[in-house]
Amino acid sequence: MSKTAVIGCVLAMLVAVSGARAAEGDETLLYGRELRAGEIASTCFARRYDKTHLQGHPRQNVTEMRVLAYRPDWPHAASIVNLEFRFRGVSEAFQLSGECRAVSGKATALDCAVECDGGLFSMRRDASGALMVDIPAGLALCDGDEALPAGARFGSDDRRFRLAAETLATCRDLIWDDEIRPKLLQSGSP
Repeated sequence: MSKTAVIGCVLAMLVAVSGARAAEGDETLLYGRELRAGEIASTCFARRYDKTHLQGHPRQNVTEMRVLAYRPDWPHAASIVNLEFRFRGVSEAFQLSGECRAVSGKATALDCAVECDGGLFSMRRDASGALMVDIPAGLALCDGDEALPAGARFGSDDRRFRLAAETLATCRDLIWDDEIRPKLLQSGSP
């Protein structure tokens, strides 16, 4: 093997290792363990806010939130996160998608971005295992060009959400990729 080929192999290994290390934080935080190379995984979190909660938080407009996170079986894939929000007085759901990566130096938090520069959010787990989702400035689609459903808006209390782990059945309709859907449903992920 030539010297150039050896250097190329070493560089390829370093890229693979750094990509794997970058994914470790999201794997543990989202799926509870490090995943094997090429392993597909998914997890679901949700919360429906009851009338009592919403009466105590009049500036919270989100009445329900669901999060489906999954890692496809693509090489060096990051976790994809599909989100759905429901708002007070609005029948249409607001859905968007993003990608998350472990915060540099922390295996306990993820930084996430909505596709098309639709905004930023972060996720972490609290001591009880609930998923904490922080949305500092609301979210939109495609640079805000596509608005929320008519009458929907993020209120001043729609910044931090505490979601409980749910079965994949709760988030089944958030699997929008026709190619990945059967793989996720057959994977047996929690």
